[in-house]
Amino acid sequence: MQIRSRLPQGFLKVLSCSLLILSLCSFYGCGATLDPEKRKPLEILPIKFKLSPISEPILVRFEETLPGKPLPETVWDNVSGAFWDIKESNQIGFTQDYSKYAPAVMTGAVIGGSVGGTVVMLAAGPKLVDTRIVIPFGRIFSEVMESSLKSVFPNAAVCHDELCESSALKTSQPKYVLRIKVTTFQVWEEPLNHINLNAVISTRAFRPDQMDDPEFAFEAQKKLSHQSIGTVMTTSSGFIAEMNRISNDFAGSLCEEILEAVHKRL
Repeated sequence: MQIRSRLPQGFLKVLSCSLLILSLCSFYGCGATLDPEKRKPLEILPIKFKLSPISEPILVRFEETLPGKPLPETVWDNVSGAFWDIKESNQIGFTQDYSKYAPAVMTGAVIGGSVGGTVVMLAAGPKLVDTRIVIPFGRIFSEVMESSLKSVFPNAAVCHDELCESSALKTSQPKYVLRIKVTTFQVWEEPLNHINLNAVISTRAFRPDQMDDPEFAFEAQKKLSHQSIGTVMTTSSGFIAEMNRISNDFAGSLCEEILEAVHKRL
């Protein structure tokens, strides 16, 4: 991702000096100076559905993607895939690795002058700056689904583990128990400053008295390609805001597909 430089005109020498310091730090371990970690608090955006409300009670349980870890605390990135991190599950953004950029500065491969008195861009392009995109899809999907349930199935109950499900079934008799699992989620950048998303959500519907054999099951699948999140003139905040919006809309479309399938059964 390329981010707009906010430096005023005429600061090329200062910038070159700063990048030289960064380069030395990369070799001697004093840490990056370009603030590589960029995050904003996650915002769950409301999704509107056209489905008519059904008062029939259902119980929805979000199954774990990672064993022993609640779905809302499960995060995905384009480097390692799914991982558990409570802090990262409440924020969204990206981390840029300048380790290849600093040596390029040392050899003079990046800073070459200014154009019309304007300092050249800080970002060196996809070959010199690696971007790790971090999306807390577990929380996005589960919270979008929960908010959607309130409008479509107002008497629905939600659980995030087996103990909660067992306890709920002792005190109520829903028509269906839905077990929903994020089996696949992927995010990657291609081309530069564009994100791509891919997800598969499995849903199994059980009768409360037949929890060992689902009455029906289906998968919601969606792939979103080449979604622009900004240009070279966009700040990091603008990039993250678009990531947040695109991820919410993506989760919302999956939730709508799942709820429509259940809606037809009731």
